[in-house]
Amino acid sequence: MPGNDVSCAFAAQRRPLPSICRLLLELERLVYGFGANGATDPVETALRALPKRPAGEVDVVINFSGEELLTAGGRVLTPLFNGVPGEIGIMAALVNDQDLLVDLHDTARPSSPWTARPASADREVFAASLDGALSCTVALILKALREEAGAAASGVRGARTTSPQLGTLSALAWATGTVASKAVKFVDILARGGKTWAIGWRFDEATSLLDKGDATFRVLTGDANSFLADPFPFRHQGRDFIFVEQYLNTKSRGCIAVVTADRNGATTAPQIVLEEPYHLSYPFVFEQDGQIWMIPESGAARNVSLYRAVEFPHRWTREACLVEGIECYDATPLHHAGAFWFFVSPGVWGSTSWDVLSLYRAEGLTGAWTPHAENPVLIDATLSRPAGAFIRRGGRTLRPVQDCSRRYGGGVTFCQIDALDRLNFAQTPVGRMQCGTFGCHTYNRQSDLEVIDLLGHVRGLREVTACYGAFASRPPAAHGQAPVLADTDLAALRK
Repeated sequence: MPGNDVSCAFAAQRRPLPSICRLLLELERLVYGFGANGATDPVETALRALPKRPAGEVDVVINFSGEELLTAGGRVLTPLFNGVPGEIGIMAALVNDQDLLVDLHDTARPSSPWTARPASADREVFAASLDGALSCTVALILKALREEAGAAASGVRGARTTSPQLGTLSALAWATGTVASKAVKFVDILARGGKTWAIGWRFDEATSLLDKGDATFRVLTGDANSFLADPFPFRHQGRDFIFVEQYLNTKSRGCIAVVTADRNGATTAPQIVLEEPYHLSYPFVFEQDGQIWMIPESGAARNVSLYRAVEFPHRWTREACLVEGIECYDATPLHHAGAFWFFVSPGVWGSTSWDVLSLYRAEGLTGAWTPHAENPVLIDATLSRPAGAFIRRGGRTLRPVQDCSRRYGGGVTFCQIDALDRLNFAQTPVGRMQCGTFGCHTYNRQSDLEVIDLLGHVRGLREVTACYGAFASRPPAAHGQAPVLADTDLAALRK
């Protein structure tokens, strides 16, 4: 944030990471090849080079130590990780198999801390989880700093917390168990091909999965050198097409392919229709102004591009670049109140791109995108990243979202859009879809063709059953935790 003078002061009490944790981090960097400039890199020299200022000359203090500040001027922001200051809080949460939670306590609003729920790329790898959680914390701090401080700092302090002690023996036992479990997983990958993605599809003219509560989908997998994910159905001239990401192992990137499906249960082999030198996925296909368009995910190229069908479905031309220089994932448009809204998950520093939601507005499909005043509107691994097209249902608009709190592709939650304008956004979780032991992160339906994807040991799988349940109660706040899932309460959603 330009125009600010930044200073640094070290806390009086030292609480270094246990040596076993430092050793484990270095081992992970060696084994998994993490690059430089990660959140866990030592930056002590750079910090010490920052100038020091008297407390009375400071407008905002970001207190990473969690210690009580005796002479703090102005506003104080104190991040806690699962109630504990410092990265040891993240590690303790991972060891105890807890969801990650960041509370940013703010003396300008002492009764309501800022919150974020980071995703974890791999809960068994400390360095990856730390990069994601600390990067989300940076985004949360920046969001708080952009807000007006309001009244003068109240001086109210929360209860002091102490760092948990991870004993050498228990930490070593845990690390040993982790290495052993990973070895088992590597053997499993060699023996069984490991987990991969596939798509599921079904025809039903009368009811959707959201009506039925459960439904059986036929499964289509890739070949030995590819997998399929992110299905989007589209009907054209009486034929049903499913556009998918086809990830090519030989090229280590995805491209966009299409299959046709009929009511007799037959599908064609995937045919590649769009390929770029960078990764493509999430082929959002739609019709607008008499043309057929596609907005694929191209975060690796740091842009969002619009393609037009020249000869549907096999030939596409890049018509416009909607966003340049921003790492956006799964851009999902919504036509609302005479304008286009784009829901995207941006990549923020070392975060996973699974836990942040930003909104943009444009007057037309190819118009300039204007960021929402509250961006990022959400930092929550359970309710942020898009999982498919919006659903108009019973006078309401539902938004499928990915639940990545425990793993990528953990399930799909459906949220009702309660408010959307230039200054406000609110959503309420109303139901959830799961596929048994399989993961899933996409749901779409057009006409009577319904599609999902699934993650697991899918080779040779012919059918899978997906289940949907409405939530028994709905929280009044858009950013609260998901309510308890009811097994049979579907009437509320049908209404």
